[in-house]
Amino acid sequence: MSGRRWSAARAALVLVVALVLQMTVVADLRMADAIGDLMLAVVVAAGLTGGADRGVTYGFVAGVLYDAVLDTPFGLSALTYALVGYAVGLAGSALMRTSGWWPVGVGVVAGLVQATLYTSLGNLLGVAYPFGDLPAIALVMAAWCGLLVLPLIRVMWWVHGHSEADRLEVLWR
Repeated sequence: MSGRRWSAARAALVLVVALVLQMTVVADLRMADAIGDLMLAVVVAAGLTGGADRGVTYGFVAGVLYDAVLDTPFGLSALTYALVGYAVGLAGSALMRTSGWWPVGVGVVAGLVQATLYTSLGNLLGVAYPFGDLPAIALVMAAWCGLLVLPLIRVMWWVHGHSEADRLEVLWR
């Protein structure tokens, strides 16, 4: 098997394991009446290590997988994860580093943004997500992303190796 095939198999394995853990373990770990989002943390780590292309790809695939098991409008998670993954990938390319506290800060902001975007778009689609619950949900998601992004960056390096410069990085130099 070539390196690309191994990379795709590892990526699929990471997404399936993350989904299973999200549905079995993370779903039972409630804080402030909200649950964390392991799938979002995987998307953030993918965007930071691989740029906007990888961030949007992981975001869309992770969102479709998660939407398949949720009782929410199909595609809502895929859309919000893809948007957040793309933005995180752009931020990662601009920072050009995955060390230090930068990834934690980016993960926290991504958790806040995703919770707000999900709630807002859900309300536009006619699902009555109460905005009063948003601060607690956003803080829990931000905490989960901030805590898990550094270990998940290591997982993404295992999946894809240390990536070469993103096309956007090459243009900025």
